[in-house]
Amino acid sequence: MSEVQDITFYRYPRRALAGDYLRSVGGVALGVFAVAAAGPGVWIVAIFGSLIAIFGYFGLRTVERQLLEVALTSEGIFTKSLRRKEIAWQDLEALKLRFFGTRREIKNGSGGFMQLTLNGSRDKMKFESSIEGFADIAWHASRALRRNNQGVDPTTAGNLLALGVHPDEDTPRPGQES
Repeated sequence: MSEVQDITFYRYPRRALAGDYLRSVGGVALGVFAVAAAGPGVWIVAIFGSLIAIFGYFGLRTVERQLLEVALTSEGIFTKSLRRKEIAWQDLEALKLRFFGTRREIKNGSGGFMQLTLNGSRDKMKFESSIEGFADIAWHASRALRRNNQGVDPTTAGNLLALGVHPDEDTPRPGQES
């Protein structure tokens, strides 16, 4: 008889991806319109072709995030999208948590986003703060890193604290504080 594990699943909400889809489609449309309006000159195609490629790639990355499913268990973190990745908590080697935003957003405390990067012995995973359960993922990873006797850099430590996760002490799981 096998032991049943507690599994939590997370995804990116569609509303969080809508703006990225609009930016991608708008950028590709602008590039195509510019090439069509100006004619197929070498410089026009090079400049606006690059624009089309960049926004097209951004659109594909957004599709990948929409398809992404994240599973958290007591054993590790697993993702399924266009490819599968897994990091057992015992194999977690590094965690970085970065904040991206303008100076005005930082000063006002509005806007911006965080990006969590997890490095395992074989796989690397990145999550943006718009994913459901972002703080829970960071909490699990921080606990695992501490069990593995690994530390975090000062920037990551400060960003974890901003999420309510202490990098050096046990804190309640986000959403389950008593």
